[in-house]
Amino acid sequence: MSDTHPNEIIAIDPRSGAPFYRQIIDRILLAVAAGRLKPGDRLPTVRQLAIDLKVNTNTVSRAYRELEIRRVVNTHRGTGTFVAAESDAAGDEARRLEFLEAFCDGVVADAGKLGFSLQEVVEGLHDRLADRR
Repeated sequence: MSDTHPNEIIAIDPRSGAPFYRQIIDRILLAVAAGRLKPGDRLPTVRQLAIDLKVNTNTVSRAYRELEIRRVVNTHRGTGTFVAAESDAAGDEARRLEFLEAFCDGVVADAGKLGFSLQEVVEGLHDRLADRR
């Protein structure tokens, strides 16, 4: 099980313009891809996450259903929703690219709202990468 609590990973930005259920899906996909959520990690209940995020329970249910369809999570009646086994949730190149696409969508949306040009974003990413080396 991961040391990071799912509530620390799943957050929404009411100003982003993206539907809340989509933001929940993207946060979970990114957390799985980055290894912050590991196979077997239990996600908050629909009710608890809805309370934490201050959204309708139908919003969380919709996100969890889509993640289950994608085989990223498994819901076991009475026990909860869990990150799927690695063979189901990660390692697939198409899914990995989907995570990257969701991440890039978020960066582009945020950068546009803040008035940054594409060149400024690219330079900022290059700088961060250089700092990590």
